[in-house]
Amino acid sequence: MWLTLPISCVQGIIGGLCQFFMAFFVLGCYCCQCIPQWLCCSSMGSAECGRPCILAPAWWRYVIGGLTALIAQSRSRLALFIWEWKAFGNGDHFWHGEGFWSVTYKECSDIMKSNQRRSSSFACIQACVPDLFATNILLFLSNNGPDSEWAYLRSALHSTLLDHGCRDYIDRQKKLRSLVANDWPNPKISDLSDIDKIRLTVSKCVFYMMFGIWFSKEDAEILKGWRDMAVYFVLPRLVHRFLFNFGICRVQGLRVKTVGLIEKHGLESFIMDINEKVNRAEQGLEWVVFRESCRIDPPVTSATNVSKEERVIKLRGRDYTMSENTLNQYVLSMANRDPSIFPNPDVFDPSRKENGAGLRVRHRQIDDAARVRTELSQALTWNGAFGTPDEAPRYGRNWTLSVKMGGPVSKATGRLTSWN
Repeated sequence: MWLTLPISCVQGIIGGLCQFFMAFFVLGCYCCQCIPQWLCCSSMGSAECGRPCILAPAWWRYVIGGLTALIAQSRSRLALFIWEWKAFGNGDHFWHGEGFWSVTYKECSDIMKSNQRRSSSFACIQACVPDLFATNILLFLSNNGPDSEWAYLRSALHSTLLDHGCRDYIDRQKKLRSLVANDWPNPKISDLSDIDKIRLTVSKCVFYMMFGIWFSKEDAEILKGWRDMAVYFVLPRLVHRFLFNFGICRVQGLRVKTVGLIEKHGLESFIMDINEKVNRAEQGLEWVVFRESCRIDPPVTSATNVSKEERVIKLRGRDYTMSENTLNQYVLSMANRDPSIFPNPDVFDPSRKENGAGLRVRHRQIDDAARVRTELSQALTWNGAFGTPDEAPRYGRNWTLSVKMGGPVSKATGRLTSWN
């Protein structure tokens, strides 16, 4: 089997540079009409069969092709998604990893408004568990209603770490600007291009809002490591093996340092309280710049759920049957560029609106005026649309933490001074 690796590498590189060959490597002999949906030489066939060893060369070829395509697209995930979408015929779906990806606004919105079946998967590829992740993190749990494990865990974490009505939380939010300003005594607009500094500041802000401790630079470097290591999280296990588990070992070392950080600041009892809760179980948003930024370049570009029923999708003009429990990725970054919803979707335009209606989101309720759909209220975020959070079961009110940190950071650098 390993003897086929060199030729798989060569073929994969070709596939990553040529859309036709990428589609061929995924779909197999899709031109052959005598054997319908012949998949034995394809990565799709490998995934459908549970990735058996006999089909390993087809899977290796595809993974190498995917990495090549990502590099060729300047390591932009959105550019990669669009490239693959075109490779599979510019339809409503394309294939990536071990599942099919949905790109239309309507389907992405419908998925987020439903109770999703989840699995331990990223980008339609089985995640490295337990090497990198625990098996029951919120991202991997299905939301099957108010009595689900997902609902209990989420409620416990939100009520403990991000309670918007808590006096401590409100006080921390008010102090955040001065803390950031002290760390940035002589700010310049060019500082916003300092990625390390931005990541360090965001890490300190998040931890402060949760625990009330403003970390030193040395301690914050440990937290920043989680963002720095994020590139390893979504890689297939095969890639980790080829890299001799370099990324996995670094992340595991980061876990040890993070535990040491908790112990250093005496937060063990606080963490134990969270565990006990788990075991027993908006403020106005008027910053259109933030909403348009999330639309055109969402922090989370896509998410994986599991198909609840058998369905037929079209790839390169042919119908393919996706069985129940096939991984399905909904692609927010492409849905947010649907021209039927967002005219001139590639243009950054914070003034987007419709019928002159504005948007105001409050904790646990939405003004009637906000029910009138504006363009930006329809922008899809991590778990739903800005304007209709109540329609999406997985939508979390704590996404506003990003906005609350964005204001102090922007003010500290002298930009966007109208934010408050």
